[in-house]
Amino acid sequence: MVYDVIIIGAGPAGLAAALDAEYLKLKTLILEAGKAGGALIQSYPWKGVDSYLGFKDMKGKEVADRVVSHAKSMGAEIHEMETVLEVKRGKTFRVKTDKNEYEARAVIFATGIRGVPRKLSVEGESLDGIVHSVSDPKKFKGKKVLVVGGGDFAADCALGLDGAGARVWMAHRKDKLRATDDNREKIAKSGIKMLWNHEVEKFSGGGKLESATLFNNKTDEKMSLNLDAAVICIGSIPAADCLQKLGIKIEKVCVEVDKEGMTSIPGIFAAGDIVTDIKRIPQALATGEKAVYSAYKYLKNPYWK
Repeated sequence: MVYDVIIIGAGPAGLAAALDAEYLKLKTLILEAGKAGGALIQSYPWKGVDSYLGFKDMKGKEVADRVVSHAKSMGAEIHEMETVLEVKRGKTFRVKTDKNEYEARAVIFATGIRGVPRKLSVEGESLDGIVHSVSDPKKFKGKKVLVVGGGDFAADCALGLDGAGARVWMAHRKDKLRATDDNREKIAKSGIKMLWNHEVEKFSGGGKLESATLFNNKTDEKMSLNLDAAVICIGSIPAADCLQKLGIKIEKVCVEVDKEGMTSIPGIFAAGDIVTDIKRIPQALATGEKAVYSAYKYLKNPYWK
């Protein structure tokens, strides 16, 4: 079988593209390395969603379940837990995964930017108890936790842990967070102890995390914290091997696309967090829809394009 479009990634952007692909009668397959739903299910299942109009007071998992169910109900074919290893181009595109190989006339990358978590590269970072995301803050109730980072992901994790009853420190190497005003205000009103201009020197413990040594990068003063866990939230290295092998240009963590959402290679489009600086659900949906309509025009050459 030759698909019209293969969408790589089943987050909001990929699902929005799939929904419109069904509307446009394009034979479409979605390949997702994890569970469908993207960061909503993989990183924020417990967090309230406030950037998606009409979904107030719903948790990430609830929103993910609803949008995935909607896409499936319209006929979207989604393969979960199937990692794309390689995309080759010829007369069509050959998409090789860890389970199978598929063929399509167009490809949409909607993989998001969460690839391999960046590490601090400090002593003891492999100790049990050091993680890079929080799937369930309630598991940390009553525990002492250090969150490292200064962006919204770090802020969200720290706030979730604080709200669940953990004792939370947040270490940031600068004196101001990169997070949104809303998250900064919430942190100021929370029980989170901010450690400005602090970096981790090492983690210690006998196989399991017991403490962390930090230093102030302004004064060189050191401090030690007894800990049960640490969450490293300093970004990730995008899983962009397929894109790079194809020769698609990537600037920092964003894929370069034209106004139609097409990459430098005809027939390959991109959508979601990998094409926009605003990492929010509405932008993901919009870029996903644009990419699939552009793919339709590329494949069908309609008179109205």
